[in-house]
Amino acid sequence: MQDHVEQTTEQTVTGWTRVRRIAGKCRIPLYLLLSVAVWFALWQYEARKLGNPVLLPYPRDVWKALGELLRSAEFTAILFGSLKHITTGFAMALVCGCVLAVICRFSDFAEMLLLPPMKLVKTVPVVSFIILLLLWVNPARISIVISFLIVLPVVYANVSRGIRETSPELLEMARVFRIPFLRRLRYLYIPNTVPYATAAVSTGLSLCWKAGIAAEIIGLSKDSIGRQLYDAKLYLDTANLFAWTVVVILVSVLMEWTIMVVFRAAAVSVTDPTLWYRPRQALRFLIGLPVREEKPTEEPVSTGNVADDASDAASIANDTPAASDDTSQPLFATPDDAVQLASATSDAAKQPVSANGGAEAVVELRSVSKSFNGRSVLENVSVSLHRGEILLITGPSGGGKTTMLRCMLGLVRPDSGAVEYPSGKPHMAAVFQEDRLCAGLPAWKNVAIALPGRTKRDRRQQILDDLAVLGIDDGARKPVKAFSGGMKRRVAWLRALSVKPDLLVLDEPFTGLDAVRKELLLELLRSLSNETAIAIVTHNTSEIEKIYAYFKNVVRVNQGA
Repeated sequence: MQDHVEQTTEQTVTGWTRVRRIAGKCRIPLYLLLSVAVWFALWQYEARKLGNPVLLPYPRDVWKALGELLRSAEFTAILFGSLKHITTGFAMALVCGCVLAVICRFSDFAEMLLLPPMKLVKTVPVVSFIILLLLWVNPARISIVISFLIVLPVVYANVSRGIRETSPELLEMARVFRIPFLRRLRYLYIPNTVPYATAAVSTGLSLCWKAGIAAEIIGLSKDSIGRQLYDAKLYLDTANLFAWTVVVILVSVLMEWTIMVVFRAAAVSVTDPTLWYRPRQALRFLIGLPVREEKPTEEPVSTGNVADDASDAASIANDTPAASDDTSQPLFATPDDAVQLASATSDAAKQPVSANGGAEAVVELRSVSKSFNGRSVLENVSVSLHRGEILLITGPSGGGKTTMLRCMLGLVRPDSGAVEYPSGKPHMAAVFQEDRLCAGLPAWKNVAIALPGRTKRDRRQQILDDLAVLGIDDGARKPVKAFSGGMKRRVAWLRALSVKPDLLVLDEPFTGLDAVRKELLLELLRSLSNETAIAIVTHNTSEIEKIYAYFKNVVRVNQGA
């Protein structure tokens, strides 16, 4: 009997829990309905209290007038006339604002040239523009011009801000990898600008309807909503005035929702294309509901046993072939076609390479000095780096190690001395201290955008196979922002190794990697070392020992000691 009572109680508690959960999910729609009901009740109360339908009609009178409008023969023509004019002005402002923002991002003169008219449009009252336009423009087209003028500065300001706030670290990455301008625009500037453009579209849509209808009222445009509002006011037909106002509100909301859905659909293909693999989340995003962010993928922790880690690293290396010089070929083969990398490359890679070898250096630093805020970080540094050499830069934090690498890459101009490329500007790649990945893109696309030539689809499977060897199986269906720190680091490594650079710069490259992955990446680095000049910054003693074990021709510089 007691068990039966406990079971009944448990079922009751479970039932109430379900009810509370359903109520929690539906609380926003319920609150909205309650709010509408409250305001309708207040409207009904005030209309009864005034008792004058000219000042405030009853809700039922407005509803009746609205029904008559919808049944009238000219309603469709009037509605679509205003909708066409306002939409045209909005579309023109959206396109022109985006184009002008891009031009002004790369031209200070163009930005200064547009500054006065943009300030003028933002500060002059709308009514003043409408009155002036009555002298210059056909009244039927005034709403187009006004909608354009009102929305243009909003779009221009927001898009300009988005472009200017693009991550400078990502722009430096693009500069090092020589990513073409159109690709930078597509994968760096536009994704960063999308949130700002979304806000501009939402704000602009509401503004253009208000300004456009006001222009129609003052201009008395024929067959327009504004003209109907003016006539209703003129004949004291308040119910009809309210009815047309309701039409404006409903059409404005519907237009904004439709355009925002289309805009989000286009935006998600740029900012987070992997969202299409998650239909529920994509649908929530399209209709404007919050999307649950994916938690970073957790990876198994290394055992910490050196012998076991070395054994695992060797087994992974056995499934990894030597890299080809052809960047169109995969960096690794699939496990079925794998050959042993260590045995294929260790003998050749450890052959001594002459410091000069009769060839010119890839990069030379000649008496380079650099200071920041009066503090010297480099002082008369001279370094020459050839193909096949490993420049190991060690030293305490703040000693100028990263600055030396940035000078090599051309990202920092020295105060004195020179950075030269005797053999011509080399093809460079880098693994920075930060991963510098495009957070919304999948892993394969982060690698593909750095490859020379066009990022063709046929490269996708090659890159995905390489990512799988590095232990990343979600290279196509998950954005890198959902990766763990170690996974992001491996993607950054693959991006740098895949371009087969002449000069490879690695700044604390093993941060966040376990012993197994370090061994694998060192094997891959060794396969490229004969044809590449490599500069590595690290202060980790075990990493320094491994570099000496893997590479024969190591030149060590203790910077800042």
